[in-house]
Amino acid sequence: MKLFTHILQYEWKSLWRSNILKALLLVVLGAGIYGIYFGKFEIEKQETRMAQVQQYERQQFDSLLYWSTLDTTYEANQEKYQQAVSPTGVGWSKHFTYYLTHDAPPLAGLCLGQRDLFPVYYGFNVTDLARQVNVGELANPMKLLTGNFDLSYVFVFLIPLLIIALFYNIYAREKEGGTLSLLQSQPVSLTTILISKGLLRMLIVLLTVTVLLLLGFLLQGISLAQQFGLFMSWLLIIYGYCLLWTLLMGLVISLKRSAALSAMLGLGVWLIFTLITPALLNMFVSAQAPPPNRAEMIHAVRTLNDQNWEKPKSFVFDRFYQENPDFPSADTADFNQWYYASFTLLDDEANALKQQFEDQVAQRNQLLKRWEWLAPAAMVHEKLSALSQTDRRSHQDFVTEMYVYHEGLKDIYYDKIFSSEMFAPSDLETLSVRLSE
Repeated sequence: MKLFTHILQYEWKSLWRSNILKALLLVVLGAGIYGIYFGKFEIEKQETRMAQVQQYERQQFDSLLYWSTLDTTYEANQEKYQQAVSPTGVGWSKHFTYYLTHDAPPLAGLCLGQRDLFPVYYGFNVTDLARQVNVGELANPMKLLTGNFDLSYVFVFLIPLLIIALFYNIYAREKEGGTLSLLQSQPVSLTTILISKGLLRMLIVLLTVTVLLLLGFLLQGISLAQQFGLFMSWLLIIYGYCLLWTLLMGLVISLKRSAALSAMLGLGVWLIFTLITPALLNMFVSAQAPPPNRAEMIHAVRTLNDQNWEKPKSFVFDRFYQENPDFPSADTADFNQWYYASFTLLDDEANALKQQFEDQVAQRNQLLKRWEWLAPAAMVHEKLSALSQTDRRSHQDFVTEMYVYHEGLKDIYYDKIFSSEMFAPSDLETLSVRLSE
């Protein structure tokens, strides 16, 4: 034990005297702090946009509440009053737009995940939801696993480079420096000496990632006491990832090659596991399960919308009441009732298309999960995204919440539309409460 401690002390002094170690740590710490502030900036930018649309929504609805109290004996007030109390709005573009926001989880700034790819808020009215929200492009699932330069990016891509830089010359430095024979003459084996040197370097790496994670919590204002479980989960995943790269470098060192060749081999392994393997895996998955085309789905939804105007009223009402028997009987001569009933049918058909699209994406993701262990960088990033609630599943939960919210609005609006009634002040107050939920 005394000899082991002596080796560690000597190795630490030798490393610390080297400006290379100090430069490496400064680069990694600098990159980590930049990643922390970049993630914080992105989340603050999203929160600003969400606050703006929420403020706009509230201001617009407050106007409706005020307009519902106007004296309609004045002709100038009649249009605003009608817009406030009419569940169908006034004119084709006068529907009130509601906004639902996807609030940022506490650790979102540390791992942006896919929050920079998917919308963090949706604006919609009580007509067909599918046509209003199914927009945007689809990137392949594996590519989406790597994102902006946040703290998780530093852990996933830069920390392995730090490990390579610290480990590549553990054996070669002794051999090339002429001290290898001296070490072999000691009463302790060369393997023990090399393992001791490796443990010291491993401790340096683990201390670095711990400090970076603590700084991430501190600089982003995340309560360590409240999120201690997530902190430890992050730490365990990152420690395991560091151990994996330490073992990989151990295999490289065991080849007993020169320092230059060991460094090149380490960088080759890094390229394979962070860039090449994910690309090959994506090609394999694309061949087995071709990615769905969102543009085709959007075009299909728009085609359904165009065909909506050609459907006879009797056909629309028959299907509508089969699926919605609780609504009051419609007046077949009422345009608005046919108009909104047809939108409900359009949503049902569009949701069936959307489900096919989601099933294709889910099939690709399942196939990826079988082989993701071949791309540890992508796998670790996905785990950190899941812990931070910034992965695709979190967005899907938000979309599901939006559909439930839209159905609740439709229940309120459609009850008035199919009863040919206007909103009372109490109805508007009920809708006003929903804005703050």
